[in-house]
Amino acid sequence: MKRNIISLLTFLFTLNVIGQTTPSIDKMRKERSEMQKQIAEQEQVLTKTENTISSRVSGLNAITARLKERTRLLEQTRSEIRELNRENDRLQAEVTSLNREYESCKESYADACRFYQRQHRGLNVLTFMLSAESFRQLDRRARYISEYSGSLRALADEIREKRDTLEDRMMRIDSLKKEKTVLEKVRVENEQALRKEEQEQKKLIDRLRSQRTSLKNEIAAKQKRMDQLSKEIDRQIELALKSERQQQNTSGQMREQPAQDLKLTGSFESNKGKLPMPITGPYLIVGEYGVQNVAGMKDVKQNNLGLDIQGNKGAQARAVFDGTVSSIFQQGKGQIGVLIRHGSYISVYCNLSDTRLKSGSKVKTGDAIGNIQTAEDGTTVLHFQLHKESTRLNPSPWLKK
Repeated sequence: MKRNIISLLTFLFTLNVIGQTTPSIDKMRKERSEMQKQIAEQEQVLTKTENTISSRVSGLNAITARLKERTRLLEQTRSEIRELNRENDRLQAEVTSLNREYESCKESYADACRFYQRQHRGLNVLTFMLSAESFRQLDRRARYISEYSGSLRALADEIREKRDTLEDRMMRIDSLKKEKTVLEKVRVENEQALRKEEQEQKKLIDRLRSQRTSLKNEIAAKQKRMDQLSKEIDRQIELALKSERQQQNTSGQMREQPAQDLKLTGSFESNKGKLPMPITGPYLIVGEYGVQNVAGMKDVKQNNLGLDIQGNKGAQARAVFDGTVSSIFQQGKGQIGVLIRHGSYISVYCNLSDTRLKSGSKVKTGDAIGNIQTAEDGTTVLHFQLHKESTRLNPSPWLKK
C-alpha cells in the first residue's frame, strides 16, 4: 500500500508539470496590437493628405497602400482567431483529462484514508512501536508510520493543487472566449472597412479609366522623373566609389575593404529584416520596389527602383543604420538626396528639402537626416533606395515594417 501511494504521488507530480506547458499566442497579440496602431497612424496620414492630393496617381497609390495594410491586419486577426480556437480546444482537452485524473486522485485518497483508518482501529500505535524486538525494527516502524502519514498529507496537497490547476484552466478558457468575442468584433469592423475602401478604390479606378490617356501621360511624366533620379543616384554612387578607390590608391593601400568597413558590412547584413523604417512618424508605402501595375489597370505600369514612403507633412528621413555620409546631391526643384555608406552597403534618401549633414558626417541608427519635402500635389513622400556597392537591392526585405 505504501508503494502504491508513493507511485501515485510521483504520477501526480508528473501530471502537474505536463499541464504547465502551453503554446503562447502573446507574440500574435503583440503583432496585432502593433498593426492596429500602425493602421490608426496611417489613417492620420491619409486624413491629413487626401484632401490636398491633386495627383490622381498619388491618390490611387495611397488608397491601394491603405487597402494592403487593411488586408494584412484582417488576415492577422483571422490567424489570431484560429490560434485562439486551437488554444481553446487544447485547454478543453486538458480540462477533460485533468477532471478524469482529479476524480481518480480523490478516489485513491479516499481508499488510502479508509485503509489507514482500518489499520488504526485494530492497532495501538504505541503498542505497535513498543512491541518491536530490536531498535532497528523500532526505527523501521517509526519511519513507516511517519512516511505513511506524510504521504497522505502530500497526496491531499497535490489534490488541492490539481483542483487549483483545473480552476486556472477554466478561467483561461473563459478569458479566451471573451478575447475571441472582441477579436470577432474587430474582424467584422475591419471587413466592413475593407469593403468600404475597396468601393472607394473602385470608384477612383472607374473615373481614371475614363481618363486613361491623361492618366498614362501623368504616369509617364512621373516615370521619367523617377528614371532621371535613379540615373543620378547611380552616378553619385559611382563617383563616390571612384573617389574612394582613388584615395586608396593615393595612400598606397590595397583595394580590399578596411576592417571597419568589413565589420559594418557584417553588422548590416545580420540586421536584414530588422532595419527601422527610414521615416519618422506614421507612414504608408505608396510605391513598392519593381514593376507594378496601377491598381485596376493591367496595361498601365510603374517601375520603381526603390520604395516610396508617404508620411505626414513635417516628417523627417532617418538613418536605417550606423554609417558615414558619402554624398549629398541636388535632385532639382530644391530637392536633396543623401547617400550613406554602411560598409559595402549604401542607403539613399531622396526628396529632402534640407539636411543638417555634410559629406563625411557620421550617423547612428535613427539619426535625423533631413526634412522630407511636401510636393506640389500635397504629398510628403520619401524615396528610399538600397545598394550593395553599385548593385541595386529591393529594400523591403531589409526593413522592419
